[in-house]
Amino acid sequence: MAYNSFHPDNRLIDAMLSHVAEQGWRGLTVADVAARADIPVETAEALCPNRTDLLDMFACRVDATSIVDVGPVPDDPDARYDQLLDIMMQRFEVLEPDKVAVSRLTRDVACEPDTLLRILPQSRRSFAGLAGAAGYPDSGLGGLLFAKALALVWLATQRVWLQDTGADLGETMAALDHNLRRAMAGLAALPPCAGLQISDPPGS
Repeated sequence: MAYNSFHPDNRLIDAMLSHVAEQGWRGLTVADVAARADIPVETAEALCPNRTDLLDMFACRVDATSIVDVGPVPDDPDARYDQLLDIMMQRFEVLEPDKVAVSRLTRDVACEPDTLLRILPQSRRSFAGLAGAAGYPDSGLGGLLFAKALALVWLATQRVWLQDTGADLGETMAALDHNLRRAMAGLAALPPCAGLQISDPPGS
């Protein structure tokens, strides 16, 4: 899905990514991003009262792009696993053009506990949305547990992706499949009170 690069939200996101790729996240202000995007600072601050809102907007754009071509939820559990795997992999592919900025964000944000806390709710919404797009729990206790599991899968796989220079991201795909299978097996082993009814991943 090609997003509208002229929309103020997207102009701010792209300006933020450009700044981070060149100078990093630490010290960045909404005013810096507004100037780079050629948007009045008042408009930028209305859209993003806090600079972490830029990260939330970026995550929302990535998520929407990752699931835009997703078809109906399959009835077969193995096909549903494959759909979730495809969605998660698509998310990495969407991020590939901004890999330098994402790498710097990963390092810089890790040094800012307040930023990590501020983006946590959006992270939960992101992974709950990806789970729901593949027919897995996305609300209640089960949805919370599933979203947390996907977040851990993402973080473990992201380390591989950041070092993966292959055109087909083969190493990333292999790591994602491995990590997702382990997570799904763990979730399937939880008691019924967890609110999850999940089959073991294919080939288990």
